[in-house]
Amino acid sequence: MSTGSGVVLSNRMMSARDELDPKFVNSASLEIQRRVLLMEEFRTALRIGVYVAWGNEVLTEMIFREGDRRRKELYSPAMDLESGELAYFRTVDVGDVLGQGGGIRAPAGKRSKLRDLNTLHALIVPGVAFDLSGRRMGMGGGFYSGCLKGFRGHRIALGYDFQVVAGLPRGVGKHDIDWIVTEKRLIRCQRR
Repeated sequence: MSTGSGVVLSNRMMSARDELDPKFVNSASLEIQRRVLLMEEFRTALRIGVYVAWGNEVLTEMIFREGDRRRKELYSPAMDLESGELAYFRTVDVGDVLGQGGGIRAPAGKRSKLRDLNTLHALIVPGVAFDLSGRRMGMGGGFYSGCLKGFRGHRIALGYDFQVVAGLPRGVGKHDIDWIVTEKRLIRCQRR
């Protein structure tokens, strides 16, 4: 497959996600989050990086609520205004997260920046499309790809089942993720 087919796939997936009915987004997100909460990788993790949904991405409010209730340290991504790069900041209440542009929502107020991403036990990320070998197609900014590249903990992607494809076009994504969680399946990615 060519790079052009990557653009076609991205556009198709983004359009399909944008057109989802809000009731479906809520019910599917609820099921996806329930599956995440039951995962051993989540239950045993003490420090977790998790995104705050933007648009019709899989919602994560229940993960924040339950994580806080279970006394986990939760961190969400934001652009670090000093470095201009994506960084993770301590987030206690998902209600304190504000839109920052570019599809990234950021914690408001006084923020405690995570110094080393590898002190997290798990990283939960969104995506546009995924394949069974663990490759992930993002929105094109490279924000999460940079974080996932050297991350040594559990890499968990949340998406709707239609976002899981047989294979991504050549040159799109690497073996970025270990797990894909959808409303229908919990997929352990098989490295090729």
